[in-house]
Amino acid sequence: MHFYNFYCMIVVLLDFIFKNMLYKRNTYKQNLTKEVIFMDKKKGVLCIIASVLLFAFMQLFISMTSPASSVFSQIFFRNLLGMILCAYFIRRDHLPYFGDLKSQPYLLGRSFFGFLGLLCLFYATRHASLADVTIITHTAPFFTTLVAVLFLHEKLSPVQIPALLIIFLGGCLVTNPRFDSSLIPLGIAFLAAISNGICYPLLRYSREREHAMTVIMHFSTFCVVACIPFLARNFSIPHGMDIVYLALIALTGALGQIFLTYAYRLCPASEISLYEQFSIVASIILGYFFLNQIPSIRAIAGGTLILGTSIFVYFYNLKRTAQS
Repeated sequence: MHFYNFYCMIVVLLDFIFKNMLYKRNTYKQNLTKEVIFMDKKKGVLCIIASVLLFAFMQLFISMTSPASSVFSQIFFRNLLGMILCAYFIRRDHLPYFGDLKSQPYLLGRSFFGFLGLLCLFYATRHASLADVTIITHTAPFFTTLVAVLFLHEKLSPVQIPALLIIFLGGCLVTNPRFDSSLIPLGIAFLAAISNGICYPLLRYSREREHAMTVIMHFSTFCVVACIPFLARNFSIPHGMDIVYLALIALTGALGQIFLTYAYRLCPASEISLYEQFSIVASIILGYFFLNQIPSIRAIAGGTLILGTSIFVYFYNLKRTAQS
């Protein structure tokens, strides 16, 4: 309880500093109302696909960085640009930087589990087979759907669970996991999936309470501040191409986070999480064009299964929405 009170004091102080440095206070409810009114599942799907593509590029650039670039430096720069972009839009639209005190429990939950998911994903990717990590982290939609149904009271369509299972099967065909990696990295990859499954429904929950830019600003600031103690102990200045890759990680990560946040505001979490599996298909395409990785017949079959099921679910939901 004392920690939470201290945390609220820090949020109020930071919000006060940012407001007085960057803009004069203005009405926020009008902007929030305009944002919430226009809910659109088509745009939500487009946003999640854009987010998946950007995050796939981010993962590509992460794999290209040298071992000298630590996980914390990658997370730090990934979110630093997000802070700068959000500060610009928040200043322009006169929005709160870190949200109201009443919003802090779920904002803190979203930021904490988002940071934990990032940290676990980056660690597992470096210490286990990429195929094993990919398929384990892609169990996140199951947790997202579970949390959305239990806590957001979203209703599942008849095709959602079968579609999740088919897409997961497609992911197994693509990645061909052997699960011969060490148990600790695999357990951490599973923790990343659980963390993402918890934080994504919180994005949906926040849609009528805080502006999207406020949510992203809170998350980016949390990640940057959480990385500072680790960077202070062991920080090495990036050199050569690492500078370019870190800049690209920051750009794709920041834009991907913006599209991801809006996707979960425009569409139910249990529906939109299905399309995150498209990242497996995106990885095949990027691997072919940038890393000269020729996909196997299994990968093509799995990718077709994922893509076909996602398209079917998309049109099924459109038809179901039109009928209702």
